[in-house]
Amino acid sequence: MQYLNGKGMFEIKKKIVISDMDGTLLRSDKTISQKTIETVNELRKNNIDFTIATGRIYPVVLETVKTMNIKKPLILCNGALLQDPITEEVYFSKLLEDDIVHKILKTADESGCYFYYYTKDSICAKELKYTAKYYYEMNKTIKQEKKINIYLSPNLVNERKSNIYKVVVLEENVEKLKQVKQEMKKYDEYIDIVSSYWNNIEIVAKDVSKGAGVKFFAEKFDYEIENIMCIGDEENDESMLKVAGFPVAMGNASENMKKIAQYITSSNDNEGMSEAILKFAEL
Repeated sequence: MQYLNGKGMFEIKKKIVISDMDGTLLRSDKTISQKTIETVNELRKNNIDFTIATGRIYPVVLETVKTMNIKKPLILCNGALLQDPITEEVYFSKLLEDDIVHKILKTADESGCYFYYYTKDSICAKELKYTAKYYYEMNKTIKQEKKINIYLSPNLVNERKSNIYKVVVLEENVEKLKQVKQEMKKYDEYIDIVSSYWNNIEIVAKDVSKGAGVKFFAEKFDYEIENIMCIGDEENDESMLKVAGFPVAMGNASENMKKIAQYITSSNDNEGMSEAILKFAEL
């Protein structure tokens, strides 16, 4: 934990754990185990920080930020945003180009697939299904000032909002989803496409990723990559595992994720997060 700097003084090397949310920090029922909370608290006693890298937007992660007492900046929207959880200051932001958004939404709409998109503080969808419905139900249980903005429009392509960070396409028919993904590749010059679950594709601006977000975070806040643990389970986490000093795959992770991990922990329903943290921190 300590090293001798150029002035002959001992300094503590900064370490941090950067965690995905769904399938990683969160159990299958979307809750966080008490053991995980306690383990992260122990981390801080040993001068090791903790934050999240997620595909979600700021209002959606507020409850998690509160539960985990996160003080370090959050990597949001698959790396399209880096935002302070206390001051709400945005350190990094990269939007999808508006004309490309129109083409992406039109392609998704013509395919017949369900789709939605994120602005900085809203989820926008054609109808109340999937993620939009999940957040609608969540709003019933939280205070007014913390409710998630949900914008619904049957004509989402032409009545779209500006400043869009991410578009998500969902489809239960895997072959149909593959076709849509292939169709989207005509815009490769402007976008990157990943998946966070078997039935979706997530579209962000070119060169936006959790891995790029981790690199920017490390440079901005003076962390050495070798002292960063990244942990995740799906394709959209792959880029950050590739740049981390200690890459960890959950036991429930995809096989590709496990191949690039230095350590494979237990599943998200079997205290995999706590196990991995203890391994990294040597507590």
